[in-house]
Amino acid sequence: MKGTISAVSLLGASLFSVPAFAAADSIGHIDGYYIPSADIELGGGEDDGDGFGVKGRAQFADQLFLTGEYQAVEYDDSELEFDQLRGGVGFFAPLSADVQWNVRGEIVRFETDSPFSDSDDETGFGVHGGLEALLTPRFSVHGSIGYLSVDDTDGPEFLVGGRFLASQNISVFADYRLSRFEDDDTDIDVDDIRVGAGFHF
Repeated sequence: MKGTISAVSLLGASLFSVPAFAAADSIGHIDGYYIPSADIELGGGEDDGDGFGVKGRAQFADQLFLTGEYQAVEYDDSELEFDQLRGGVGFFAPLSADVQWNVRGEIVRFETDSPFSDSDDETGFGVHGGLEALLTPRFSVHGSIGYLSVDDTDGPEFLVGGRFLASQNISVFADYRLSRFEDDDTDIDVDDIRVGAGFHF
């Protein structure tokens, strides 16, 4: 069960690339979001649930930014709960006036709890790279590929999403991320859909 919980914990790790150029005067943002669909497939068994989270990004130098995220999900059938706390630093650079690339490294910490086992805390790392594109002055899309490692569980993670800037300070977004991990030769597939709103400052 510990291996399973460790693997599930990795679900939270992903890049939340939000275009830094979405608002001309913005140096950062804070997002609150709901997870209406969180699915896991492990060893032929499937479970789903929902959750919530808060994440943010703040530029602190010419092309450098800090990131942070807290997310909590509960699965229905297994009653598994896990929280994740993540923080990192990244670098971005423009490819054109409307497209930029970024890379980010992070430290991740997860706490998991299940009625069938003791709670567990684990710490690991993640590295991510992505592209962000401004399709219109108000609408942007982003995608990323990452690699995560916590304890003996590791694997790739992918994210795609879009954001609409409703005003200079308010946006709404949706993204989909999928994690494909392996733990002791066991495949763990996790899919999350997140929808929320952001405040730009």
